[in-house]
This record gives sequence, structure tokens and C-alpha cells, in this order.
Amino acid sequence: MKQISERVITISEVKDVLKQQEKEYADDSKEPLYEQKRAKEHADKFAKLSVKQAKEMSEKLSALSIQLPQERIVKIVDLLPETTDDVRAIFAKERFKYTEEEIKQITDLVAGYK
Repeated sequence: MKQISERVITISEVKDVLKQQEKEYADDSKEPLYEQKRAKEHADKFAKLSVKQAKEMSEKLSALSIQLPQERIVKIVDLLPETTDDVRAIFAKERFKYTEEEIKQITDLVAGYK
């Protein structure tokens, strides 16, 4: 497999990419690699949103006045944190702290996708 570019994507998008790749392999009468099979199993098990919902939620998180890094947006979409403590755990390595109001904005937005 050839790497063309690199970017952070949600697990829902990973699931979609691996599904397409599996279809391409089937068309060529090839078997996916062990790692690809395991990654697809993981994505099938843990993807909580559809690709459309994940992209929509990512856009809404990006539009917040908080200025979230893309890596954290993806983590929020993948994990769907329910409490302020869950959100704080995602931001545990950040140099600065988000206010309670900012964290509440995130949890309120996530609640709309449950």
C-alpha cells in the first residue's frame, strides 16, 4: 500500500476507508492483510457515529469559539464524552485549561449526537 498523504480522521471515516479497500481487494481477488482485518474489526466495534454525523459534529466543534486542535476534535467525535471529567481527560496533556463554560459547550454539542 502506498501512502499518499496523512491527516487525522475519525474512526467512522477509518471504517469507511477500510470497507472500500476490502471491496477493492475482493474485486482483485486478493485477501486483506492481517492488520487491515484487525483494524476493520476494531473500527466496526467502536465507531459510534456514521461518517456523515462524524463530519457534521467535527464541523460544529471547529466552529466553536474554543479553537480546538483537529486531533482533539477527532478524539471528541470518537469517544463522545458525556461528562466534564471525560472532556478534561481528553485535554489532559494540553498546556492550558478550558473553562467550565467551554467544556459545557462541548458536552452539550456531544449530547445532541447520542
